[in-house]
Amino acid sequence: MDSRLEQAAGSWGTLAARSREGVDAKVAAQENSKVGTLTEVLLVSAWFGLFAGLLESIVSVALRGVPGFAVRVSTEILWIAPAVDLVLFTFLGIGFALLSLTLRKTISFRWLASLLTAATLLGLLLLLGKLNQFAALILSVGVAVQMARMARGKEAKLLSFFKRTTLVLLISTVLAGMGGAFWATASERYSTSKLPPPTPGAPNVLLITLDTLRADHLSLYGYKRETSPNLARLAERGVLFESAFANSSWTLPSHASLFTGLLPHEHKADWTTPLSSNYRTLAQALAERGYLTAAFAANISYATPEWGMARGFQRYEAHGSSLAEDITSTVYGKKLALNLLPRIGHFDIPGRKTASEINHEFLSWLNQKTDRPFFAFLNYFDLHDPYLSSGPYRTQFAANPTRGDVINFQFQANSFRRKSTVTKEELNSEIDSYDACLANLDSKLGELMEELQRRGLDKNTLIIITSDHGEALGEHDLYGHGNSLYLESLRVPLLIVFPGQIPAGVRVAEIASLHDVPATVMDLLNQGHDSFPGESLGLFWTKRNNPAPATAAVVSELSPGRFKDGPVNYPTTKGSLKSIVTSEWHLIVSDSGETQLFAWRRDPQESNNLAETSAGRVIADELKQQLLKRVPLSNK
Repeated sequence: MDSRLEQAAGSWGTLAARSREGVDAKVAAQENSKVGTLTEVLLVSAWFGLFAGLLESIVSVALRGVPGFAVRVSTEILWIAPAVDLVLFTFLGIGFALLSLTLRKTISFRWLASLLTAATLLGLLLLLGKLNQFAALILSVGVAVQMARMARGKEAKLLSFFKRTTLVLLISTVLAGMGGAFWATASERYSTSKLPPPTPGAPNVLLITLDTLRADHLSLYGYKRETSPNLARLAERGVLFESAFANSSWTLPSHASLFTGLLPHEHKADWTTPLSSNYRTLAQALAERGYLTAAFAANISYATPEWGMARGFQRYEAHGSSLAEDITSTVYGKKLALNLLPRIGHFDIPGRKTASEINHEFLSWLNQKTDRPFFAFLNYFDLHDPYLSSGPYRTQFAANPTRGDVINFQFQANSFRRKSTVTKEELNSEIDSYDACLANLDSKLGELMEELQRRGLDKNTLIIITSDHGEALGEHDLYGHGNSLYLESLRVPLLIVFPGQIPAGVRVAEIASLHDVPATVMDLLNQGHDSFPGESLGLFWTKRNNPAPATAAVVSELSPGRFKDGPVNYPTTKGSLKSIVTSEWHLIVSDSGETQLFAWRRDPQESNNLAETSAGRVIADELKQQLLKRVPLSNK
């Protein structure tokens, strides 16, 4: 009996010992599933930051210019994104650690990894832009939670993996970043080395677009306010076109026509389609003749290499170099800027370059150039909404200028949305601020021209100044651009200065089209304008007594794009628009069949639609036939 009791006691003792061993093993496993030190938290956070940044940068570079993806970054994103995400994810890890300390609980490694996994996946989904932001967040969290469950019991192995691979990941990121940082410079040097010798004494060419500038707000064109004294002085040295028209009412198709001489339906550059490499650009033509070519653009939405704008340029600077601009080029940097900055009183477009910065970039490039002639393209963005000026110009036309309040900073479909209604006081404030921005921009152009004169470049440089489109400021109950083809969106300034080669102080009343600019440049350089479509605008001053060029009827086009589902008063909700402007008439035709006819010289506000009058129907039919010869009337 005693032996049995002893045997039973021994069995219970063994069982208890095994139980204690199991409990100790479970506790040990639980302890191994924790990240107990701040060093390990920082290690894991840094690993995810480098990985997320490297992933974002590689995908961004791969998707640059791919139709359907709104990715607009420079190759420097290869170092910018890892640097920004490294800082951001490290702060996330520290925040997680502080939360754990506050709750007096040991940090759970798998939930830390889960949080960072969700942040990584969300950044990728936001970059791709194919999911609603809320849906992307739900998907990211769901995937991260599932991964946390799968990681149960494997935390030690995962932590070991992060420790082993961090150095490899860091080296890969540094190498990619170095490639991104030096790619543009290396590419520029290579393409420059391949240039043929230029024609001795060949003149320089400077093409300037003042983004979003409507001609009728320039005092140079008779506006009541003194907004353009420097442009007026420059016009005394050249030819001013009083009735020039863009071939579309927004940036990409208008610039594409300006670069190629093609109409929008021919080059097909549109809301989701970059300018095709099939079409020769002015920069390519001049580079083939030995010109140094460079572009400095402030419009980082569409005047960028990703949209085909950089072809033919050895250097194309569209993205800024400041810390703020670097941060806002990343996914999370842009989201934080768009959602946080307006709430703390910052209303400007994140990363917008000022006229002073464009001047500085261009002049710095001139300091480095050789004796070759140059073709430079400058794109200024100071007039784009929100209309925010600075210094003395901010209050030049109003005591209380707008701060951008009329803009609703909800970033949808890559555009700033306006308020649904705008009061008269708000509109007047917008106009005051628009004019102030114009006066400020004019002063910067004056500074640029003075510097070119100081360098002796004014005597042998062909200068062309224009705009890609105008801006609606309440006319037809519309605001902004890209939503109509009314006069306020199409009529732009056009000034050509070429000392000794064209007359000075000439004003041309006949209508002119921006798509004739490439042919004009080649003609003035004696390179043969027939290398581009269209007519040389030189016909207006070299043959003053002859009939106007055959292309004097200006064609403009606009597809609905992101405005197809806009407010009901947007003309683009009715389909694509086609327009033809003659010396007297302006016809606008929609895919829906709606027709508008205006006697634009007598009715510059285009408030009286003559298309339904008996005489107007005859004129409209004649203009439709003329338009049909130039462009298909329907995209259906």
